[in-house]
Amino acid sequence: STTGLPGKRDEEWRWTNLRPINRGRFALAVNKTTSIAPRYRLPLDNAIVIRILDGQPQALPESLPDGVSITALADADEATRQAAFNTATPTDNPNDALVNLNTVFAAQGLVIDIAANAQIEQPIVLQWFDGAQEQSMSHPRVLVRVGQSAQVALIDQVEALDETLCWRNTVMVADVADNAELRHITLALAGNKRISTDRSFVQVGRDARYRSYNIQLEGQLSRREYDVDIQGSGAHCDLIGLMMPTGKSVFDTHTRIHHAVPDTTSNEQYRSIADDAGRGIFKGRILVARDAQRTDAFQASDSLILSDQAEIDAKPELEIYADDVKCSHGATIGELDKEALFYLQSRGISENQARGLLIAGFAQEIIDQIPDCLLYTSPSPRDR
Repeated sequence: STTGLPGKRDEEWRWTNLRPINRGRFALAVNKTTSIAPRYRLPLDNAIVIRILDGQPQALPESLPDGVSITALADADEATRQAAFNTATPTDNPNDALVNLNTVFAAQGLVIDIAANAQIEQPIVLQWFDGAQEQSMSHPRVLVRVGQSAQVALIDQVEALDETLCWRNTVMVADVADNAELRHITLALAGNKRISTDRSFVQVGRDARYRSYNIQLEGQLSRREYDVDIQGSGAHCDLIGLMMPTGKSVFDTHTRIHHAVPDTTSNEQYRSIADDAGRGIFKGRILVARDAQRTDAFQASDSLILSDQAEIDAKPELEIYADDVKCSHGATIGELDKEALFYLQSRGISENQARGLLIAGFAQEIIDQIPDCLLYTSPSPRDR
């Protein structure tokens, strides 16, 4: 991009400083094979697992269920490549420097196709291992196409070596056809020095469902953006998320939902828990077009601050041009309830245990919505 990386003068980036990228002197990752094992193992023995090392997909599965096709972006035909690089939406970020950077360097990537009417019971797990190479950067691109009346779950399992500085700048383009469903689950589980910038462009057809679950637990800097274009009547979108920045972590989520047609719904719920000098950022925008009558959109952002050095920034937005809608939004930021703490301690529970119970209860309302209890992970053998 001729404008360089976005800075604090750009409205969409005024709370997020990209200084760690500017001073990192990152070099493009090269093809490499190493024996990194996941720190956490998901309880999904029948999953379709694809290992991606520093943005480079490793060997693709040889055996796939009927209705599933997974190919390398480099091997795709020209029409598919054009679809993978189609990121134009009515809710585009004015400063798309990171998307442009990905477009320039996206030599690696995946194309995931789900055939019409296919009901895929096995989730597709993308295991992102970042940081095999010190101070490396990668710019992978993923295209997901879910055919008419098909269903599938896509899980991003994100981990990195704790002491390795790395940056991954990913763009995902998803097309959810009429009456189809895509469940997209992101679990950023490990890697205290990991930097990630992720952008998802999603088009949702008639009577289709896109359900996103975004869990951010570790990382130095994480910026996730969702651009969801609801194009068909009867369609629904869920954006559910939990961010838990600690230390000096910065976790930032920006969402943009565009209701383009009548009779569509969306539900957005984000919770942040900031401790130490961690910083959580949430900005959610809902745009209801002039002809999108009978839109029902809900957005809520609730946050807990656990220390004097922690910070939360929240900005919910509604932009409505239709007159027959049901839309609401809100944001709360607070500390742990002192009366609840006192009550628990009066029942013989220590202060630390009482704090833990209240924090867990605050997060549990998000965790309970995640399919298949995916957060109940177990350490891999190397950690035992």
